[in-house]
Amino acid sequence: MRLVLALVLALVVASGLAAGTRPALANGRPPGTASITFRQGHESDIVVGLTFGLAFSHDGGKTWAWMCENAYGYAGTGPYDARFSYTGAGTVFATTLVGLKVMRDSCTFGDTQEGAKFVSVNALGPAPDGALYYAAAQTADTAHGVTSDFQIYRSTNDGMTFPIANKPGDPTDTNVWWESLMAAPSSTQVVYLSGYRYIPATGGGTQRDHLLFRSDNGGTSWNALAKTGLVLMKNSVIHIVGIAKDDPTHVYARVELVDDTLSDALFVSTDSGATWKEVNRKNTTLSAFVVRAATNGGGKHDLVLAAQALGTTEVSHDDGATWSALAGAPHIGCLVENAAGELWACTQNYGSPGIPSDDAAIMKTTDLSAWTKVLRYQELTDIVTCAAGTVQHDTCAPMWCAVCGQLGCTPSASYGCVTATEAPLPKAGGGCCEAGGGAGGPLALALPVATLLWRRRRRREP
Repeated sequence: MRLVLALVLALVVASGLAAGTRPALANGRPPGTASITFRQGHESDIVVGLTFGLAFSHDGGKTWAWMCENAYGYAGTGPYDARFSYTGAGTVFATTLVGLKVMRDSCTFGDTQEGAKFVSVNALGPAPDGALYYAAAQTADTAHGVTSDFQIYRSTNDGMTFPIANKPGDPTDTNVWWESLMAAPSSTQVVYLSGYRYIPATGGGTQRDHLLFRSDNGGTSWNALAKTGLVLMKNSVIHIVGIAKDDPTHVYARVELVDDTLSDALFVSTDSGATWKEVNRKNTTLSAFVVRAATNGGGKHDLVLAAQALGTTEVSHDDGATWSALAGAPHIGCLVENAAGELWACTQNYGSPGIPSDDAAIMKTTDLSAWTKVLRYQELTDIVTCAAGTVQHDTCAPMWCAVCGQLGCTPSASYGCVTATEAPLPKAGGGCCEAGGGAGGPLALALPVATLLWRRRRRREP
């Protein structure tokens, strides 16, 4: 099947988006942390999306276990980071390039009821009724009997069935890319959705027609929003990135390529997305944003915004009117706040070109001043333990000695790994498990098993 559109998963649940260089791993990229997801109502359980698989913790981040990409059905084309949702029942949902996957037994990911359909990226929750939303993005493939599907699905029984399904906008349009979907934390009904489709451009070629919707009835129907005040060029992309914890009308959007260059901008709407105001702009990607749960002395929520490539993180105490830099903040690629008020960040374990190491893959703070290291790749020791016959046991487990060797960690003795002399730093070039090193100065693996870790992926088609 030919993938034409991007993928989006959203779990809507009850609360609340190295010292020295080391190896590059999956997708030809250095090892990195892409997402942090807490189990709803049991936040000592955590799933972390990595560029080389997953990491699970069941003790609040004190210990971690690794699962490889193969276990959750990654069949990627290029650098794709899955999105995950972790329900109160202990179910983990994952977006992949071959559909929405679900794991209910802590070991095996399989298809959901609608799992054959591609699902979009940038899934963000939460919502208070435990509903699960996802946006299908599947074009017709007559050779495999697959029809086009661009509907938004909703489940209220932990993804067992998806009785609500509809397509916002033109129901016949098969040229849609759903980019982000987010439900309001304080409402069981309000959901925001963004995306785009391609239309002819003046003078030839194509440009993006930007799509923005809001549902006021839990996804049963959708209202098109006018995008008044948003700065949008032909290549821009709208991402819904935050909703105030206590007000479903107060929503935030990031516009990627706001001026058709590398610049990004953050916008706020206080009228349910009818009108927008720009509150920050950087000449690079805005890599992370979060609306904190608690209100400050002025009755507003603190906003935290990061631009990893610039090494800057800023906070606003007045809804974006003014911003101040956070001194000593790590290089942040994602942000999420848990129910305890801890702000967890994806950070730079080993560093990469232009971005120094934070010596940790995840860090956390409660006061935006002191940051505590939570996960360091070089301290990993174990993998997720599963029974024979599972992908995790049969495929992932044999990789662990080699992967751990690349990360610089020491596997538990029970794996029987043979210590090998670490290969010298190669010249910059390919990624993990390829002959050369990656952009982050990776180490080439001196074991033949390295060639089994990850296959080279094709670039995603536009």
